[in-house]
Amino acid sequence: MKIFKSFLVLLTVAGILSACQQEVQYLGVPRLAISEKAMEFEIPGGAQDLELTATRDWSASSDEEWVVVTPDKGTASLDPQKFTVTVLENKGVGRKAEVVFTIGMTKKTLVVSQEGPLGSAEDLIVYSNNFDKTEAVKGDSWKTYLDSFEGWRNETGTGLANITYGFDSMTARTNSGNGSAGTYSVYEGSGMNYLWFGSGSPYFAVKNIALPEGKTDFTLSFGAERYLYGVDSNVFDFNEFKVYISADAQKWVKLSCDFAAGSMPDGKWDLASSTFTVPAGTSSLSVYFASSLASAYAMDDLSLVISSEAGTPVDFSKGEDIKVEDSTVGGGDQGGSADVPVSAGKKTVQEFIAAADDANYYELTGTVSGFNKTYCSFDLTDDTGKIYVYSVLAASKTEWADKISNGGTVTIYGKYYYYEKNSQHEIKDAYIVSFTGGSGDEGGSVGGDTGGEKGEYDPDGVQWTLGDNAYDKSSSASQTAVVNGVQVNDLLKLGTSSKLGNSVLHVPAGTKKIGFYGVSWTKKGKATLTFTSGSNELASIEVNENAGATGNPPYTMTLTDSDWYEVEVSATTDMDIKVETTNTSSPRAILIGLKAITE
Repeated sequence: MKIFKSFLVLLTVAGILSACQQEVQYLGVPRLAISEKAMEFEIPGGAQDLELTATRDWSASSDEEWVVVTPDKGTASLDPQKFTVTVLENKGVGRKAEVVFTIGMTKKTLVVSQEGPLGSAEDLIVYSNNFDKTEAVKGDSWKTYLDSFEGWRNETGTGLANITYGFDSMTARTNSGNGSAGTYSVYEGSGMNYLWFGSGSPYFAVKNIALPEGKTDFTLSFGAERYLYGVDSNVFDFNEFKVYISADAQKWVKLSCDFAAGSMPDGKWDLASSTFTVPAGTSSLSVYFASSLASAYAMDDLSLVISSEAGTPVDFSKGEDIKVEDSTVGGGDQGGSADVPVSAGKKTVQEFIAAADDANYYELTGTVSGFNKTYCSFDLTDDTGKIYVYSVLAASKTEWADKISNGGTVTIYGKYYYYEKNSQHEIKDAYIVSFTGGSGDEGGSVGGDTGGEKGEYDPDGVQWTLGDNAYDKSSSASQTAVVNGVQVNDLLKLGTSSKLGNSVLHVPAGTKKIGFYGVSWTKKGKATLTFTSGSNELASIEVNENAGATGNPPYTMTLTDSDWYEVEVSATTDMDIKVETTNTSSPRAILIGLKAITE
């Protein structure tokens, strides 16, 4: 009997083991698959059904309350399992959420996007400026006064057509550990520069921001800090730092602002804001910041956006009469003065390059080619050679931008500059003395594209066909950029705020590599660019964020060697290569200077 019972026990254990082995063998290795990687909803919301296959028990979670997954868990099965994604009505801007499905260590992400009645977040920007076009020069304070340094002008938004600025005793300073993006900030500030309210009675004003027709509700926000050296307390005080708005830049209404943290920061950066409602029919808005305490207040990340809700009603008829004069921006090496620089003598292009004197102005005369009206930049050629005039003093640019054209003769005063990255001799801070003749052709090459050769940021040997959510100059004339001060009119942008993008690159036989400058959208994390030929993946590259990749084009960017990437292709014949963004958390990327490398 004992033997018989033992035999039964052995049979039972063997059956259990066999069943377990069969179950493991039947379900296979851990595997999780979702029928879609992304889904979109319209403004009213609703529900959509999808399927997943999971060989282990699974669970789902959303990072946003407006997205609900039903059921949010299930058991292992080789059969597809249905689940439903339900999205609530959207009353604001377009939005995006991630639903993460998990089995053990394996995860899959479903990106849920929904349109909003207010459009995308970018569509709401009327005016935005992080003051980070180019870095304010450390240790050379006169260069950072706003009237002699244009690097703080980094505006984006829909209301820029007629803006002017007014300011006094204002400097742009380089962000460091004490800046809005540093250790003494309680909000995620931008990098590089901020504005400093200096001696006397400093003020800063943005005038004549065009408001969208039919919109009356707006939110003004800005990063701010109070830091007065040698005192025990630096609690921010809106009695010292006043904010005004005006419909005509004459009568100004004081605006009540609050900080995000709900209390006044003490010696730290924080984001202040105010939501207000202007009278119907108001077509423009001016903003004025004034400090009654000298050398104590700083500001960064100024923005005016359309609000989804009404705010404090504004009665402009009750405003104060404050006269805010327009200020000249970018006076150059004369500290904002429009006076003619003193020339150290005449030189030919060859003599100018040989002298390499970057401290003095010299007079040069030559023929204009490759004229770029936007930046008043051009190539100057005489009997001894050619040199690129890459920057013109603001006052001189204003006077001459509409008068210069290709083929004419120009006389300038300028300083020497050597652009090491491009191994190029250039003229900076040019003052235009005279111009005669010319063809009237305002087009042509830009940014040092001399002698018919490709400029550093122009495509070279690479053409492309736009795919899904891809953009270039053929899709929008404004799809341009200024890179390291050079105008770029032919770039490739992939993706939107919620959608991945792709295009097909065409390279000729003999191409060994594709090189390019690549950036991803600021504050969105690194974008991933995947290159494939047929079914073969050639490369998957993460590109860095860039502060200039933001808002609407044209973009203003600073690029370095770390932004240059190369992909091995080894094309024995003409070759098509698909490039696409594949990171749903950061779906946008910009490619500049695509080049077919044959060496």
